[in-house]
Amino acid sequence: MARTKTPNIAKAAPAKAAQVPKKARTTQIRENLGARHRRETDELFRTRLLTAAMFGAILSPLFGVVDFLASESWWPSLPLPGFLVLRFGITLWFVALWVFLRTARHFPVAAMDWLIFAPPAVALGYMTAVTGGSSSPYVAGTTLLVMTRTILVPGEAKQHLPVVSFLVLSYPLTVFLFGPAGGDLGGWLRDTDAMGYLAANLFPLFAIAGVGLVASDMIHAMHQRLISARSLGRYKIKKELGRGAMGVVYLAWHRDLGRPCVIKVVNPEKDASGNLRRRFEREARETSLLRSPYTVQVFDFGVTQAGQLFYVMEYLDGVSLQDRLDEQGPQPFDIVCRWLAYAAESLAEAHARHLVHRDVKPANLYLARTADGREIVKVLDFGIARKVDPGAAARGSVRRRPMSSSMSKLTHSDANLTAVGTVMGTPLYVAPEVLEGHVASHAADQYSLAATAYHLLTGRPVFTASTMEELLWKTIEEAPAPPSEVAPVGGLPAGLDMILLRALSKKGEDRFPSMEEFRRALEPFASAPGTQSTVEMPAVTH
Repeated sequence: MARTKTPNIAKAAPAKAAQVPKKARTTQIRENLGARHRRETDELFRTRLLTAAMFGAILSPLFGVVDFLASESWWPSLPLPGFLVLRFGITLWFVALWVFLRTARHFPVAAMDWLIFAPPAVALGYMTAVTGGSSSPYVAGTTLLVMTRTILVPGEAKQHLPVVSFLVLSYPLTVFLFGPAGGDLGGWLRDTDAMGYLAANLFPLFAIAGVGLVASDMIHAMHQRLISARSLGRYKIKKELGRGAMGVVYLAWHRDLGRPCVIKVVNPEKDASGNLRRRFEREARETSLLRSPYTVQVFDFGVTQAGQLFYVMEYLDGVSLQDRLDEQGPQPFDIVCRWLAYAAESLAEAHARHLVHRDVKPANLYLARTADGREIVKVLDFGIARKVDPGAAARGSVRRRPMSSSMSKLTHSDANLTAVGTVMGTPLYVAPEVLEGHVASHAADQYSLAATAYHLLTGRPVFTASTMEELLWKTIEEAPAPPSEVAPVGGLPAGLDMILLRALSKKGEDRFPSMEEFRRALEPFASAPGTQSTVEMPAVTH
């Protein structure tokens, strides 16, 4: 997962919630998403209708200029005072609707639609009828109204067809009722000039309405996809926090609880058999049962409508240890040991449940504050954690995968990628036996935590290389330099050197027997919880 400096992640799930059957959970998510579609569509519809009312209130009096020009040129008999009064009345109508509908949150949007567009359509039709009927230039006003309705207020074509049809038909109906024909249908139909003008104006109106409805429907569909993309049932996606090989992490909002949370959407490989989904759900349940205060808690998981797996974590306000390392450089050994003790306690609980994290690194250790202001570390991203058979992990005999002889030059981003499908983890911190193809065990997490400590103390990874091949070779074959020889001026305690080098042993059996033993070894070097470091560090120059 790509590192981000934005406040991050969380993991916890009540056991009861985690035991909800997959089918029921998926159905609930889809029902909630459908309800969310309706709510957001109605809210958008309401907003656009209010915008239409506001524009109507502004533009209607301006079109009085058209009335004045018409009375002075091409239609001298135009009843200008009556038209101006009608314009003023339409303007007041729009203003009154805008004021009323802004506060009437539960007023039906369908009724809003008719109230905003039907009266001006009738008024425009009357103006058209008394200025020449079917040949009147005032039909342009109806055309503009139809265009405004279909473009400004997107939605499903079938939903908006009645209103748009009324707007289009208001032109011939008002011309027939109020125009020269005066309601004489037979005489009006026999008037070839009137029918010619009527057809010439109706065809563009129908075409504009049709194209507008199709465009409106397409915009509505795109909006629905957008809602789906940023909604997961009861969760509203706020923004993307990070992206990596295993998926995307989002900051989200829990609609029911009214609190922030973090969602990781996992990118599953082809899963025709369903094994990946079953494994994901099993491991999500196991992870949700972790109760260490130093583990970011998972409290929900499920499947999106697109079939993507996701889990929901508590939201933390803070920075990762990778961020702290990038900003401040090497850290005091007593503070680092305190951080590691927190992380080791979290991992020890996971190991007791036979869960191996498989991606321990500075970016997955998060520095957060407790309610009393103390800084603690929480272990993030058990997303690729795996439940292992204790005996199988110890035997760890998966066939070796040959290294490619055509490795490209290693970049910083390369070293921080998770090698999905080959080695699970980040190459800078992955244990040698895992790089050789063996099953990741509890001892592999211990190596990764020690490699993380090495980087935090010295400002550089255990091994550096110019190519991925060289990095993998050094990790498997080369003994690491004591961290005290690499650390900045001031050095590290000799005993801490021995502890870290033991945890970085090439063979898992040469490391500490358990993560708890590793934690106990670190404790004498750790600062007291909540205290500041007593170690003087050299100034960092950039």
